[in-house]
Amino acid sequence: MVLMQSNQSLKAAKTNFEKAYIEQAIEANGCRLRKAAEALDIHYSALLTKMKRNGISLKRHMEATHGS
Repeated sequence: MVLMQSNQSLKAAKTNFEKAYIEQAIEANGCRLRKAAEALDIHYSALLTKMKRNGISLKRHMEATHGS
């Protein structure tokens, strides 16, 4: 859960929320991006775009989840 910071702009808050929400979906779906996209109700390519824009690395999630 992302908590509101009083000195944070709405744009920054939306970005932080989106990043955390996507990361949670990726982890909840075992790093399977197609399943995560389905859970988020977005197209797979849109998920990839959002991951790139938000600096989300699948490799980092896989290492954290699987200890590799």
